[in-house]
Amino acid sequence: MVVRTQRTGTDRLTGRLLRGRAHAEQSVRDILATRTGTRWMRLDYGSDLAALRGENLTAENVLRAYAEMVEAIHSQEPAVRVAKISPAKLDGRAGVIGFDLYLRFYPYGHLGDYSVVEDMDLRVPVTALTRGTGAVA
Repeated sequence: MVVRTQRTGTDRLTGRLLRGRAHAEQSVRDILATRTGTRWMRLDYGSDLAALRGENLTAENVLRAYAEMVEAIHSQEPAVRVAKISPAKLDGRAGVIGFDLYLRFYPYGHLGDYSVVEDMDLRVPVTALTRGTGAVA
């Protein structure tokens, strides 16, 4: 009998053990917060949302952010697939938006097994489109 195990990791703030969905959520947030090309020995890790910093908050730039998030998550997190992304205006006057990500979580996706699926919602306040700020709060 083959025993399937969920991925585990360490909480970046507390150092406690994370398993399954909690680990995947932290991973997605980390992927979106890390600039591509900044991780030693993993230069392809992260997303290029920072390239949109300082750009006007137009429909085209929001679509570019959607595409960048989907590409980054799908290429780097085998347990998560994006089902839907919706914009969430956090501060329209300052050009700050967030994204509600509706995700499909596959607990054994890292093993290539996509037979078990769970829905997962995640709100990511992205300030990449705000002038002079970081990528993910």
